[in-house]
Amino acid sequence: MVSDMSTSAAENPTKSSTLADILELKRDEYRYLLIDPLKTVSKVRPIHLSHLKKTLGDQAIRPVLRQDLVYSPQHCPQLVLLAEPGTECDTALVESLVDYAAEEALHEKRYLCAWLSSRQPPEQLVITVANWCNNLDNSEFFPFFEPHRFELLHATSPANKLGGSIWPVSHWCYMNAAGNITVVDGNEATDKWQLTWGVQHAQQEARMIWQLLFAWWRVCPTLPSDAVKQAAAAWREVEKTELTHIEDRLFLALNRLTLQINIEQHSQINALLQQAIASPALRFTQLLNSLPESVWFELDNLSLSS
Repeated sequence: MVSDMSTSAAENPTKSSTLADILELKRDEYRYLLIDPLKTVSKVRPIHLSHLKKTLGDQAIRPVLRQDLVYSPQHCPQLVLLAEPGTECDTALVESLVDYAAEEALHEKRYLCAWLSSRQPPEQLVITVANWCNNLDNSEFFPFFEPHRFELLHATSPANKLGGSIWPVSHWCYMNAAGNITVVDGNEATDKWQLTWGVQHAQQEARMIWQLLFAWWRVCPTLPSDAVKQAAAAWREVEKTELTHIEDRLFLALNRLTLQINIEQHSQINALLQQAIASPALRFTQLLNSLPESVWFELDNLSLSS
């Protein structure tokens, strides 16, 4: 089961539930923080690994040895033990982590990846997470723990499949692109989930989908909770047009996300679109400059009436 704390969080927390509340639900398990040191953070921040070591102790932090960086453990993801079974997480620390995660929610690369609950102790869980990265899609390495990739995986995966893949993690919590904590509940699946072509293709297009999200955020600073799902779908549909230039695809996808009307249905705009598709040297966004003002006025009126 997957849930969003902004709507109906795991095990029925209310809308006012905090991440600390969610972690407390699994007090009988280990609770962790997953950090990606490939994204730098100021050393003056209390969430910097050096400060976390002082606060939690050296033994609380262990590298997840990704196979492409196994020679450099300090650059691998770091699993931070926040609380052992039967103990409570430091609420002030968790709150500071959530605040920072919200700050970087739309960064392409993020420092704070996830908060996990599991019965596995640290020495076992680092191996489990590393194995997921190395084997999830039979590729050389798949950094699915990165929040944008994980949210994209969640948005494009069949219902309930992701929960089986993250077991024995019972809760995987991450900050989504809209700035809300989302909770994925793990479950003990009986069959191994193989990533479909569609899920794999979305991961291949992860950077373009992020660029689309960022452009959407610049137009609409408050994104919906399913923004990644909508952006992935819009990008997938625009790919079908076979437009050559990335800027044209981003323009078209952004219009699909932000406008009340489909401008491609207008005869003159559609004619220019087909012209750009037929002639790869042409740019659709440049061809649009040839449209008379009357077309944009007509579209504005249609948008207002829709």
